[in-house]
Amino acid sequence: MKRIKLAIAAAVAVVLAGTGVAVAAGAGGVAKQGVAASEISIGTHNTHYGDGSFESFAGVIGWQEVESPAAITKLKNRLGAAYNHYLGGGAPASAIPLSWRVDRFAKLGEGSVQTHGGEAGVTPARYVNWVRLEIRGTGTQLIVVNTHFISGAWSGHPERQARWNTHYQVLHDKVAALKQSHPGVPIFVIGDFNRAKAMGMPSPTQWVPVAGGGVPIDHMYAPSNVSHTSVTRQPMWGSDHHAYKMSATI
Repeated sequence: MKRIKLAIAAAVAVVLAGTGVAVAAGAGGVAKQGVAASEISIGTHNTHYGDGSFESFAGVIGWQEVESPAAITKLKNRLGAAYNHYLGGGAPASAIPLSWRVDRFAKLGEGSVQTHGGEAGVTPARYVNWVRLEIRGTGTQLIVVNTHFISGAWSGHPERQARWNTHYQVLHDKVAALKQSHPGVPIFVIGDFNRAKAMGMPSPTQWVPVAGGGVPIDHMYAPSNVSHTSVTRQPMWGSDHHAYKMSATI
């Protein structure tokens, strides 16, 4: 009987797909009608200690180097009431805040974890921040993870490389934990990795190529089982980094 029900559900899905009606797979593979796909945009921008302009270039944006109260105030004033923000519980995690459009997303959860401690004259303490959002009116959820790695890890300084590797392991483990805690919720990872090499993430999250080729040090990762465009490079807007933007359908 169970096989018959699954076969009927699959047939219905095929028919509905042909008519353009949105269909999503439910538990046990049984088709669910009326779940429409949602288009979203995600951005990342290293603002060079807040020198850059905080532009509203995506629905969800992860920032880096927002390292002073003045820079946080600048971020809030620039985006105004159109965006809400997660500051990682305060400094120094607030250097990598996340912003999202309030008319499009409602925050369901948030979190921050330290990847390694700081050292005077070397690096501030580094963090991974994330938010779990729901697209208003749809029930569709997503998780966006933002981070900023130490620079100069491959400059011959062994301690910097060790810190970079520790950071990567903490990030990887946190993405895996979020996947386990929120099964089926797409996880996007963004940030300044300070390394021009695509890194592995827990499946199905993977690096998304940049239009025009090459791997910049600012990375964007998305689930391979959602429809997404390539990442496009945006202006610098007063920073020493270009911003990057990705569109996806979930």
